[in-house]
Amino acid sequence: MGITKQSILITGGYGNLGSWLTHFFCSQGYDVTLLTRKERKLEFEANFNTIICDISNAEDCKDKLQKHYDVIIHTASMNDNFVDNYAFDALKVNALGTRNILDAVKEQPPSHFIYFSTFHVYGSYSGKLTEESALTPMNDYGTTHLFAEYYVKQFHKTHNIPFSIIRLSNSYGCPKDYNSSKWYLILNDLSKMAFEKKKIVLKGNGKGSRDFIWMGDVCDVIHQLSDKKAPNTVFNLSSGVTYSLLDVANSVQVAFKEKYGELIPIEINTNDTSTPKNPVEIISDKIKKIIPFEVKSHFKNEAIEIFNFLEKR
Repeated sequence: MGITKQSILITGGYGNLGSWLTHFFCSQGYDVTLLTRKERKLEFEANFNTIICDISNAEDCKDKLQKHYDVIIHTASMNDNFVDNYAFDALKVNALGTRNILDAVKEQPPSHFIYFSTFHVYGSYSGKLTEESALTPMNDYGTTHLFAEYYVKQFHKTHNIPFSIIRLSNSYGCPKDYNSSKWYLILNDLSKMAFEKKKIVLKGNGKGSRDFIWMGDVCDVIHQLSDKKAPNTVFNLSSGVTYSLLDVANSVQVAFKEKYGELIPIEINTNDTSTPKNPVEIISDKIKKIIPFEVKSHFKNEAIEIFNFLEKR
C-alpha cells in the first residue's frame, strides 16, 4: 500500500499564487482541497476537491469547514489594486476573513496553518527589511494583512493553532487561469503587450526596481515548510535580488526574439527624469536557516510560457 499524503486546504486556490500552489501540491500527490468564493476553470488538469465559501461570512466558514486538514495554506485576499469600497472589503476579507477561517477550524486545528501576508506590512519601499523591522503599513492592503497576522497569533495563543506567517515579496509566473485578475502585474502586462502589439511600452524610465521571486520557488519553499513542525513565527520570503522594470522588459524582449524570431522595440518615457530611491532589500535569512534555497531569474522562460498561454486563446 502507498503512503497517504497529507490533506491540504488551499484558500484562494484559484487565485494567482493559489493556483500555482494547487498545481504543485496536486502534482506531488497530495490530497488537495481548494476553498474559493467562485469556481473557475484552471488551465491544467489536476485532481482536487473544491469548497465554495465566502470567507467574509463567519457562518459560511463554520458550515463549510467541518473536515480536518493536516495543513491549511491561506492565500485568499483582496487584490492590492484600487476598487470602490476597497478599504471596507479588504477589512472583511483579508482581516476578518482570516479570523473566520481560524474560528471555524479551531476545534480540529491543522498541524500547520501557513498564512500568506505581504512585505507591504512594513510600509517601507527602500532600505533593508527584516522580520524585526517596524510595521507601519501605508495602505489598506498592508494594514489588513497585518490585522490578519495578529489574528493568526491570537488563535495560536488561545487555541494552539500552529502557524507560519509568510511576508512575500513580488512573486511572478505565467497565470494558470486566463481570466486571472493579475494581468496588471509587470511581467504579465509586458508579455501580453508584446504578444498583442509587438512592442513594449514602459510608463516611466524603467529605472524603478523591486525584489521579484518566481512562484515556482515559492511553491518549493512552502512544500518544504509544510513538512516541518510549525515554527510559530514570521518569515520574509524574497529572492534577495532586485530587478529594474527595464530588466524585466529586456527579458520579455529576449523571450519574444527567441520564440518568434523578431526583435521588438522597448519604448520608455524619456520625459521621466526621476531617480528612484534605493530599492527595498527584503532579507530572507531567517527562513533560509531552516530551508536553504537559492533563486534564479525565470523572467524569460515565464514570458515564453505566457506567449504559449496566449496562443492557445
